Amino acid sequence: MAAPVAAQATDVQSSTSTLPLAAAVAGGVLIALQQRVNGELKIALGDALLTALVSFTTGLVTVLVVVLARPAARRAVGLLREVPRHQLLGGLGGASFVAIGAAAAPEVGIALLTVGVVAGQTGGGLAVDRLGLGPGGSHPLTPPRLLGAAVCLVAVGISVLGEGVRSASPLLLLLVVAAGLLVAVSQALNGQVRRLTGDAGVATLVNFVVGSVALGLGVAIHAAAVGGLDVGQWPGAGRWWLYLGGPFGAVFVAVAAVVVRRLGVLRLGLAIIAGQLGAALLLDLAVPVSGRPVDVVTVVAVVLTFGAVALSGRAAKT
Repeated sequence: MAAPVAAQATDVQSSTSTLPLAAAVAGGVLIALQQRVNGELKIALGDALLTALVSFTTGLVTVLVVVLARPAARRAVGLLREVPRHQLLGGLGGASFVAIGAAAAPEVGIALLTVGVVAGQTGGGLAVDRLGLGPGGSHPLTPPRLLGAAVCLVAVGISVLGEGVRSASPLLLLLVVAAGLLVAVSQALNGQVRRLTGDAGVATLVNFVVGSVALGLGVAIHAAAVGGLDVGQWPGAGRWWLYLGGPFGAVFVAVAAVVVRRLGVLRLGLAIIAGQLGAALLLDLAVPVSGRPVDVVTVVAVVLTFGAVALSGRAAKT
């Protein structure tokens, strides 16, 4: 009778994880949209760090309005005093990721930057889950989870074939990997804040407050170092959509804070990457970017990432 019971438990687990997985994939879609919008905003402003600060600030304003409009969220803000101080620092992960990416991209190229970040994110997801830093507790390092992480890394490597790989200093590459690891830690911390306050909006608000302050300091230091910012042109009302990167990011952080408890940091990260690559593929088909054609390799990479998500959720054989 053990086999039917085990099969029934597996079916229940599969059914209860479908909705969180779908939400995580949708979060990846939002990240792809955010990257496209922020990419256009960066072209207009001419500064990557300033673009990130604008994105974080618009996201902060969006979340603040939502929290203030909800009595339950306002009450949940008072529960932040019960949250361990280090768990309030999730926003530093996103801010550090943006800052390191902005500094490293010109030196290492998009290909190595992408692979390095995903390597850090998947490795960080495995470590964070194993240590139980997220709201869902500890997750063992099972063969399916390890294989899923490996397949995802291969898929992302395939997706950037042809982008051109530059030589870069080992220290800079380590910083890129660290940026991905910080993203995984950030997702775990935001999930803990949501668990302790009971409100995803409050967790998102904390994330954007911390991230905005960190990026504001980063922009100030950068401006002082180079003798001021050479800002291009601020988009006007006719290009209002260029300011949607922040709201897209706010919804993503809220979704991730909710589903990370059910999925764990690794599966959350894999599902986000799958949604991100899939949406990027559709965006490239619908609104092509000059010089970046869609090919079979990209499609294969997207299929592999979804396969990695499925693999990581399989129960280890005993």
